[in-house]
Amino acid sequence: MSTSQERVEQLLADSHFAFINSRNDEALCLAEEAIRLADRDPEGYKCAGNAYMSMGIYEKAVENYKKAVEFDPNNGNRYFILGYALATCEIMAEAIKNLARAEELGCSPENTVQLYNLLGIICFDIGRYKDALVNLEKAEKIIGIDMDIMRRKAIIYGIKDDIRNGLLTANQMKLVAPSEYIGYQVAFKLLSQANRLEAAERELEMAGKYAEATMDYYFDCVTFELQKYDNDKDKQHYKTALALIEMALENVKVSSTEVIESYINAAEIYLQMENANKTIDCLNAAQNPIASYNLGFDIVDKEFEPVRLTEYDVEEMMEADKERIAEEYGEYGIEELAENLEPDENGAREYFTVIEEEDEAKERYKIDESENVELTSEYVDQINRLYIGAYTLNRDFNKVIDYARKLQASENTQNSYIGIYSETNAYKELGSPEAEQKYEETVRFFRNAMIKDPSDMAAVTFRIQCYMDMGQYDEAEQLCNLLSGELRKPLLEKIKEVKSGGEDH
Repeated sequence: MSTSQERVEQLLADSHFAFINSRNDEALCLAEEAIRLADRDPEGYKCAGNAYMSMGIYEKAVENYKKAVEFDPNNGNRYFILGYALATCEIMAEAIKNLARAEELGCSPENTVQLYNLLGIICFDIGRYKDALVNLEKAEKIIGIDMDIMRRKAIIYGIKDDIRNGLLTANQMKLVAPSEYIGYQVAFKLLSQANRLEAAERELEMAGKYAEATMDYYFDCVTFELQKYDNDKDKQHYKTALALIEMALENVKVSSTEVIESYINAAEIYLQMENANKTIDCLNAAQNPIASYNLGFDIVDKEFEPVRLTEYDVEEMMEADKERIAEEYGEYGIEELAENLEPDENGAREYFTVIEEEDEAKERYKIDESENVELTSEYVDQINRLYIGAYTLNRDFNKVIDYARKLQASENTQNSYIGIYSETNAYKELGSPEAEQKYEETVRFFRNAMIKDPSDMAAVTFRIQCYMDMGQYDEAEQLCNLLSGELRKPLLEKIKEVKSGGEDH
C-alpha cells in the first residue's frame, strides 16, 4: 500500500502531465487533491497556479504562487513565477519586487533568461528605458543573439533618439536574418525619424533587393511616398502609393486583416486626392474583404495607356546597346559576341541551360472564404470617418448624417465628437430649418463636455467651429482667448480667415 507522500507525488506528476497536455481542469483537480493531502507542499500550489494561469484566472494563480513562495522562500524560481503572474495582472511594482528577489536568489537558466526579458519589458512599459536595456542585454549575454531582444532594444533606442545604436542593432538583425524585413524596417524607421530621407529610401531599396517581400515592407513604402508628398506636394506620390498597395495584394499571401488595412489605406489616399467615388469603392470593399480580394477588386483603375516606342526611341536603345557591348568586348564587340554565340551544326548552343516551359500561369492566391471576419471597432471608426469625408466631397449630406450617427456610437471620444459635429454641419449644408436648433444643442453638448473636463481640447475646438459655422465670431474669439498662446494663435487665424470670407460673401 502506497504512503501518503507517494500519493502526493503521483498526484503532482499526473497534474503536471495533464497541464502540459492542455487538460487544465483535470490538472487543477489533481493539484487541489495534492494540496488537501499536503497543504505545505509548494509544488501543489505551483501546479494549481499553472492551471489557473492557463485558464486565464490570474488572481487565483497569484494566490497559489504566493503560497508556493511562502512554503519555499529561498527558491528563486518560485519568485520568478509569482513575478510573471503579477506582471500579467499588471501589478508592476510588486512584479518587479519579486523578480528582483528571484535574481538575488538565482533561478534555473531558462527562467533567468525569461526573468531578464520580462524585466526589460516591464521597465520599458513604465518608461525606465535605461533599466530595460540593461536587463535585455543581460538576457542576451546568456542566450546570445536573439531577434526578439534586438527588436525590443531597437525600439528603445528609437524612443531615446539614439539613432546610432539603433542602426547598429538593425545591422546585427540583418546579419542574423538578411532575408527577413525586420532589420531593414528598424533602420528605415530610425532614419525616417532622423529625417535622413535619402538613407531611409536606400534602406527600402535594399530590402526590396535582399529581403522577402511582406505587407510591412509595402506599407512602409506607402508611408514613405506619403512622407515625400508632405515635402514636395507632388500628387504623383499618391498614385505611386496606391500602386504599391495593389502590388502588395498581388505579391504577398495576405490575411483578411491585411486586406482590410490595405483597402482602408487606399480609401484614405483617394480621399486626399478628392476622389470621393473611389474612396467609397475601397470602403465598400473593406467591409467585405475576402470576397472583394478573391474577386480581384482593383485598387488602381486600369486606365493607363501602354507606353508606345517611336522609331527614335528604338534607334537610341540600339545605339546604347552597341556602346555597352563595345565596352565589354572591345572595338569589334558585336562581331566577337556573335562568333562566341555561334550555334553548332544542329543549330543548338549546348552551353545554354534548358528552361522548361511552364504549363500554365500560377493561380492567384485566395483567402479561405469560410473565415469569419469581424471588423474591429477601430476599423469601423476609420471606415465611418472616411465615408463622412467622401460623402461630404460628393455633397451627399443625407449620407453624411447616416454615417455621422454611426460614428457617434464610437467608444473613442474624438471619433464620437466628429460624428456629432458632422451631423450638425450636414443639417446646415442641407439648408434644413432644424440647423439652428441643432447647432445650439451641439454647442451645449461641447460646453458640458468642457465643464466635465476642462482639459478636453477637442470639445473646445469643436465648440469654436460651431460658433464659426453659426457666424458667431465674437463668441468664437472669446473662447479662443481662454487658451494658451500656441493653441490660441492658429484658431484665431482660422476665425479671421472664415470671418473675412463670410464678410466678402
